[in-house]
Amino acid sequence: MYKVTYTADGNMTEFLFSFPFFQPADIKIALNDKVISQGWSVAPNERFDGGVIVFEEAPITNTKIDIFREISLSRNIDYQPTDKIDPEHLNQDFNFLLEAFKDLKKVDVDLSEWENIHDNTIKLIEYTRQLIEDKLTGGSVLGVYQNLISVLDSALPKLVNDYGFVTEPADVELNDDYGLL
Repeated sequence: MYKVTYTADGNMTEFLFSFPFFQPADIKIALNDKVISQGWSVAPNERFDGGVIVFEEAPITNTKIDIFREISLSRNIDYQPTDKIDPEHLNQDFNFLLEAFKDLKKVDVDLSEWENIHDNTIKLIEYTRQLIEDKLTGGSVLGVYQNLISVLDSALPKLVNDYGFVTEPADVELNDDYGLL
């Protein structure tokens, strides 16, 4: 990523940057590490390889100003199968891709740290998957199901008489039909 950092003096409203971009929307501003989208404008040079950021009001003294590029990865040119390819457009597309790749390469990644994070994440996902599978196959879900079956097995004969209907009154209270429910 291309980035320039300044410290505001409370008076200056214009700040130079000298890195390539493709459209003014590619330039971003952060004040004290918070990205802002209003209160400033970009005045690019002719070749779009730098320019000036102009603030409407001077940033407060000792404010950290980051000017950086964030290319929006989108297609701007649509090549048609029957049309000639304009070399200028093709070069612009290749330059756009090259700059996007440069931004990706500039990301500082400690590969050994990423590998440890990746491995630990994979282990956590595997552990969670095994835990869920255990719970669904023979663990607590099966235990709850078996407990429910045993409760219903012992309770149902007391609620319903095998010889009559639930709506009939019970002849004797000690029978296994308690009558109207």
